Order: sequence, then structure tokens, then C-alpha cells
Amino acid sequence: MTSSKLYHDLLGLLWNSLNLRGVRLFLYALTVALIFPSSRFILAVVAILTIGYKWYKDYRPHKNRNFYYFVGFVAFVAVGYGFAFVNVRNVNEGQIAMRPLGAAIDQVTDGVYIGRGEGFRGSIEVEVEVKDHRIKDIKTLAYPDLISVLDNQIPEFKKELLANGRLFTPQQPKMLRGAPETLTGYFNAVQDALSKGTPNFPKYNWFSSIFLNSFIGQAPNRVTLNALAILFAVFMVFEYTLQSMLNPGTGRSINCYNCGSCVGVCPVKEVEGVQIPMGLVLLTRLGDYERVMELSKYCVGCGRCASKCPIGNSGPLVISAAFQAAREKKGTAFTGDKGNTA
Repeated sequence: MTSSKLYHDLLGLLWNSLNLRGVRLFLYALTVALIFPSSRFILAVVAILTIGYKWYKDYRPHKNRNFYYFVGFVAFVAVGYGFAFVNVRNVNEGQIAMRPLGAAIDQVTDGVYIGRGEGFRGSIEVEVEVKDHRIKDIKTLAYPDLISVLDNQIPEFKKELLANGRLFTPQQPKMLRGAPETLTGYFNAVQDALSKGTPNFPKYNWFSSIFLNSFIGQAPNRVTLNALAILFAVFMVFEYTLQSMLNPGTGRSINCYNCGSCVGVCPVKEVEGVQIPMGLVLLTRLGDYERVMELSKYCVGCGRCASKCPIGNSGPLVISAAFQAAREKKGTAFTGDKGNTA
């Protein structure tokens, strides 16, 4: 069925996929992972735990095979991480032994090289020119850190590098916010540039590079954590609004004030800890249509809530729309049981 839709109704298949919250959340996470490489590890852990928990719940009553696929994927990640860990450890040890510090500049081939290092607020990028096995010039291509550190620390360190013609470890910087991280990032950027001109400088193998970039990316920093917190809030607001707009009739749930006026006039008022009809409207806003479908049989459809709602929302209409969305999601034909209608 899916392959037939793929060939004959591709747009319909894509639209139906976008109606699934899990697909949309996956697209959100993929977008963030592409924009912020340092967020990939956090997103990967959250995705693995979420999928694993969901498939495990399905496995217990239904013996769903998806849980076996999940276990296999986790095993692959664990084995892949083991191989990558060994390679990274060996390469790091080799890089430390061949660092282009001090007299080791004699090993660096003349040329212009670009290097990167992680500063206080992001990646610092520099361009280093080497001539006659000496550092002749350093240009700062990207610098996201504090201007005070740039004005007070970087020029002095750069001047000493050019005067000596070789790289050395900087002294403890002045007491400026972010100065140690910035100066270390600038030093690492210059070192990274010089290492690219060092013949036979140890490098990670292709598997470690692909594996680490795909599943882990860069180490999370404070900028990434702050961005993830903000994006999470934005995505959640956008997602719950979009969820209601994608399903006909459920968009009215967005307008609910949560004032409880409808509950006061409802003859039912509360069922299984859910206030009627306000609770069902809020469940519709969250996209929990199956729960609404379960409780919709308690709505008597009197319409009193619509007369009391300050914006004229009709609980039976919202509940019916959620009922229809749940029925379409399940893909089952309506049996016509009047006890389940709203």
C-alpha cells in the first residue's frame, strides 16, 4: 500500500506523513541538528530514549518487532562508538606527540592554512601563513567572543607569535569574562592551522569521522544549550498550534481561555478526572485525539457550553472534530455506535 502511494500519490503520502506529530518532531530535530552540530549528541540521546520507550511499551502487549530493530540499532551505535573511541584515543595521542609547538614549526610546510578552535561563545577561525618555517601572518576570519577579550588579549598574543615565528602556549590571561576560553580557542585555532601543514599528522579514519559527526557532532557548549532551550519553547508553541490547524475543526481548541465557564453549565462536568468539556478541548489542543475519542461518549451534545463560552466555542463541535481525527488516524471504518458519538 505504501509503495503504491509512493508512486501514484507522492504528495498525498507526504501530507499524511506531516499530519503525524512524530514525523514533524523528527523534522524539527533534523533541522536543529543541521544548524547546530553541537546539539546532535543531545538530540540523539533524546530520540533514542523516546523511541525505545515507545517501542518497548508496544512490545510488551503486542510483541512488536520494532523493539528488536531498536535493540539492534543501539547495539550498532555501541559497537561503532567503541571502534571510534579507540581510533580517537590513538589519534589524539599521536597528535599530542606531533603538535607544532616551538621548534616543531620546522616540520610545517610553507603555505596558508585555516584552523578552528572552540572559544567562549563559538568557533574561532584563523588563517595562518607559514614561510621559511616561520609564522609570517595570522588573520582572524571568525570571532564570536567578547570584544573586550579581542581588544585586550588577542593582539598581544598574536604579536608575540609573529615576533617569535612559532607557536607557544599562552600565559594566564587577564581577569576578563571568557578570556581563558577565548585565548585557548585562539591558540587551538592556530595549532589546528599549523597541523594541516604538518606531513603525516595523525587523522581520524573515515568511519570515526562519519560516525562522530553523524551521532555526536561537536561538544555541546552554552550557546547550543541556550539555543536548544529557546527553540524547544518555540517549537512546542508552533507544534501545538500546527497540530490543531492540520485537522479540520480542531483549530477551535486554540482559542480556549481555560476559564472553566463551560464546565459550570455542563450537566456532566467531570469524567475520569477530566473536566467536561474544557478538558476534552485541551486534550484536542494537545493532539490526544484517542483520549478524546474514549471520553466523547459522555458528552450529551446539549450545547450549553457554547452559550457560556466567552468566545463562542462549542464543546461538541471540537469533540466531534477530534473524534473524526482519531478515527482517521486509526484508519478504521466508523461502526455507527451511537454511544461513541459526540
